[in-house]
Amino acid sequence: MRLIIEARLEAGETSETKATTVAVVERKDRSVADLGLTLAEGRALLAEIQSLLVSEQAAGWMESQLVCDRCGSMLAHKDARSIVLRTVFGKVDVPSPRLLTCRCTAKRGQPRRSVSPLCRVVHQRVTPELEYLQAKWAAHLPYRQATELLREVPPLDKGISFGSTRRRILAIGRALDAQIERDIASGPKAVSAEQVRESTTVGCVSVDSAWLSFSSSPKSRKAARDLAEVKSPWAQKFTRDRHVNIVAGRAIFADRTPRLYAYVHKLMPSAPARLDQFLFASGVAPNERVTVISDDAGEFGKAVDGSQLARGRILDWFHIAMKFKAAKNSVLGSQTIEPEERIAVEKEIDHSKWLVWHGKGRQAVFRIKALDATLLAREGYEHSTLYWNLRRLYFYIEHNAGTLVNYGMRYHKGLPISSSIAESAVNLVVSHRMAKKQQMRWTDEGAHCLAQVRVAVLNKEFSVKKLAGLTKTFVAANSPSARRAA
Repeated sequence: MRLIIEARLEAGETSETKATTVAVVERKDRSVADLGLTLAEGRALLAEIQSLLVSEQAAGWMESQLVCDRCGSMLAHKDARSIVLRTVFGKVDVPSPRLLTCRCTAKRGQPRRSVSPLCRVVHQRVTPELEYLQAKWAAHLPYRQATELLREVPPLDKGISFGSTRRRILAIGRALDAQIERDIASGPKAVSAEQVRESTTVGCVSVDSAWLSFSSSPKSRKAARDLAEVKSPWAQKFTRDRHVNIVAGRAIFADRTPRLYAYVHKLMPSAPARLDQFLFASGVAPNERVTVISDDAGEFGKAVDGSQLARGRILDWFHIAMKFKAAKNSVLGSQTIEPEERIAVEKEIDHSKWLVWHGKGRQAVFRIKALDATLLAREGYEHSTLYWNLRRLYFYIEHNAGTLVNYGMRYHKGLPISSSIAESAVNLVVSHRMAKKQQMRWTDEGAHCLAQVRVAVLNKEFSVKKLAGLTKTFVAANSPSARRAA
């Protein structure tokens, strides 16, 4: 049995139909050993059809570019060459002749310039579909694994590499970041505090951060040492970046699925403006107020201070409860407290926790300090674990007194009191892709660009159409004419 697959191209009603044999499949008669097309045959078939279609499309488009738009005269050929176009179904060599500009456009006394119309249109030599697949899979898998996966199914064995996948992520991440910066520049201005009301769109936002191992090349490390010597020749030490700090957050809604956002803190000119842009894109109006939940690890200062929309702040209850639990557990191991007195100390700690649960932080701090002062009279108490845990506890509550609320009332109303949604956002955006089970090191830009792409994929806001628009806008903004105008 032989299967002959032909492709027929019809350029118009009056043109002749061209038939081209693209594949011939042979099988033994009355045999089911090889059912259907094999993977190699399917890949070869797709590659052949793609090459035929792209060549015909490019040739037909080039015929319309051989005439001057102003006077209608034919343009002279300078030379003939070809470009390599990377598509989802393999690489295709496409003829791309260079043409001389028309005499009507040339200035007097100056030679005519040469142009390549196809290179102007396909400036990146890659189709949006291939960019989309590379970015989507690289957002979920390491670059090498994503490249191997794409090589396995589509006919891309010679079309991509893990280096090109990484460069693609960097380019798309920069384009997404530039789009966010444009939204920040054109965003609405905030209103006065008297006109603010609680947001009806966003229930709450939770923010957390993670640390990744920093990666630097020997060349960049040498440049850092040289710069340190230039600034201070007598300095024996210079600062080294050993970690990348990435901030991630999640917003929960009443009528739709949550949305994520993330960025590398070092690369942000204004982290509060980034948060405001995220909230505004999520449907928060300029006259609305959003509550942010986080722990006291610097997230309020890094992401919220100065925000015009995230005005409410709540300290995460989970971290408060863990500090109370550590203090209570250390009572059992204290050798300065008699066994019969341990119950009274544990009750005092539980009562302080009850006060914090009901929003009475000052009273809780007073009781913990009084308990600490009472135990301080015992010999050897200042060297015990309980001593350090109690002090760490009341310093933590006292330092964050402005972000304590009535957690019991919020809990009974069904409102969030924990930053677990932010910790899950960190796991989803950062840990599963960049840290867990993968000994990876990252640069600030590489982690930031990958975070933008991964967030767009997880938010289901990443598509071929959006990618084509982003690429077009990013190229236009970074063109030589745009840079000269700026």
